Amino acid sequence: MKQWWSGLQASERRILILGAVALGLILPYFAIWSPIQDDIEVLQQQVQEQQAVKRWMNQASAEVKQLGGGSVAVQPRDGRSLLAVVDQTAKRSGLGPGLKRLEPEGQAAVKVWLEQVSFDDMLRWLSSMEQKNGLAVATITIDRQDVAGRVNARLTLEMAGA
Repeated sequence: MKQWWSGLQASERRILILGAVALGLILPYFAIWSPIQDDIEVLQQQVQEQQAVKRWMNQASAEVKQLGGGSVAVQPRDGRSLLAVVDQTAKRSGLGPGLKRLEPEGQAAVKVWLEQVSFDDMLRWLSSMEQKNGLAVATITIDRQDVAGRVNARLTLEMAGA
């Protein structure tokens, strides 16, 4: 390489040095700066779009509140809370001793854990819940037990149409 360099005339060496300096200045611009600027422009456009969506959502939220559509807890037909309805009806249906846990699932659903309950009683209770209180089974898992006709169940009841 040294031989090749020393074999060049002084003007050729100057042209190569100037070319290397120019390449050293131009290459970072096209390899680094220009792509970063392009990404910044894309991100700025996305921010503007998201701000427009936020403005629209704020307007829609204000309209919903104005129309009286604020967050209202969903209640069964008789006006009691979902937890109260589930607890009281389960006890009246003979499932009280097997009712191990109730947990709200949002405003329109309740998770229920039943242990060692009569399968037939549970089905009658669920049918009654739907017909009288507007609560339907959203999910259910039933495990058979050693005693005939007895089950463990985990289920989610939710307001019909919720």
